[in-house]
Amino acid sequence: MKRIVTLLLAAGLVLGAAAGSQAADIKAKGLWEFSWEVGDMGFTKNDGKDKFTATQRLRTQIDVIASESLKGVVFLEIGDQNWGKAEDGASLGTDGKVVKVRYSYVDWVIPQTDAKVRMGLQNFSLPGFISNNPVLGGGSADGAGITISGQFTENVGASLFWLRAENDNTDGYGDKHYSSNAMDFVGLTVPLTFDGVKVTPWAMYGTIGRDSFTNGDGVNEYDPITGEVVKGPKSVVNTLLPTGVDGAMLKGSDLDRHGNAWWVGVASELTYFDPFRFALDAAYGSVDMGSTKVAGRNFDVERAGWFASILAEYKMDYFTPGILFWYASGDDSNPFNGSERMPSIEGSWTASSYGFDDSYGRVACDMLGLSNDGKMGVYLQAKDISFMEDLTHIFRVGFIKGTNNTEMARTYEAAFANDKGRQVYLTTADKAWEVNFDTQYKIYQDLTLGVELGYINLDLDDNVWGKAADNYRENNVRGAVTLKYAF
Repeated sequence: MKRIVTLLLAAGLVLGAAAGSQAADIKAKGLWEFSWEVGDMGFTKNDGKDKFTATQRLRTQIDVIASESLKGVVFLEIGDQNWGKAEDGASLGTDGKVVKVRYSYVDWVIPQTDAKVRMGLQNFSLPGFISNNPVLGGGSADGAGITISGQFTENVGASLFWLRAENDNTDGYGDKHYSSNAMDFVGLTVPLTFDGVKVTPWAMYGTIGRDSFTNGDGVNEYDPITGEVVKGPKSVVNTLLPTGVDGAMLKGSDLDRHGNAWWVGVASELTYFDPFRFALDAAYGSVDMGSTKVAGRNFDVERAGWFASILAEYKMDYFTPGILFWYASGDDSNPFNGSERMPSIEGSWTASSYGFDDSYGRVACDMLGLSNDGKMGVYLQAKDISFMEDLTHIFRVGFIKGTNNTEMARTYEAAFANDKGRQVYLTTADKAWEVNFDTQYKIYQDLTLGVELGYINLDLDDNVWGKAADNYRENNVRGAVTLKYAF
């Protein structure tokens, strides 16, 4: 009898498990990427970096779907794994601990409505029709929060989000005001879609705690005001606040415990005159943390600026020629009155694949920056070049010039490279030329081979930078090969 009861219980457990597994559909997708890159990975001469890198990564997204109104998503990352690096698990013996969670959220529809809610770790990119958004956009604009979206009419929609970018990352380090270590943003986008016209106005407001900039991502920075080398706070300090700000200044007793940040922008696209396509993206932003005393003078810890970009393309049978132009405001000659560059959180500017953030391969160089602040540029490009099935090319030639006043470098010694070297500081006397030729070939439907070739000529004015200009390479080249299997 006991055996029969045991068998019945076991059968019940099996059937129960089977019934539970049928309650939700499980779907998986993702990619493997293998990249090999050779060339100059930064402008600094003799920086000790390898000229050759070999990396791989695995990205897997698992959807747990209960119904059309409810599903959960987890996005796992294995890697990046630099071949030969022990801590990445890619040296002899492998077995590294490199599994990370990028996304983990639940999508659900509010009952009796069409409103959709997404809660958890997710991407918070703001809109852009020319590029990823240079304020908050691209694959790194991830965080924790809530997004609510829906359609009012066939032509008008809206999306409202709350992003908690930082909180409690400085507890235990002697900070006295734990309530001022949070960084929160609330944003609204309103996509308007009509025949041949798309316009998306957007706005974002943030409250920034004075102690919210440190979460273990510190870098050594040169302070152009005091002349000291300091341990910098989280790298976002370089994109939200003016040059010369460090962690010690942010925690000064005379600064506001909470600062205000806000942005307004618009992304628009006109395809009514197809095969012509026009796009316009623009934004203005401001961050104000108050003021403090530096070297006996009042120093405004604020940053406010703007950018505007326009793209014109004409689609032809074998390629699409186009021209991209942008201008972003730059600093004036006085660092004590704050910065006149546009602040950004985690931007992505995809004007090119070597100087900026449009790399197909795993190693995005971003030699000139992840954002477009403090620069202007014009790129002539030919995209979607194809004379053979499954083989496409992109060719770009670009000219970039700084918009920051030369006195910031000549008198106050603003650092040319900051934010880990991924956002260079160019003055109105500095310029650069860039050439890209990128190719993608579909070996199979889900297997793509990408080849990228890039060249940047950097021209820093000796009268502005002095001997410091000799530390940076004038001619820079890069070649990369990527094999991507998407499933």
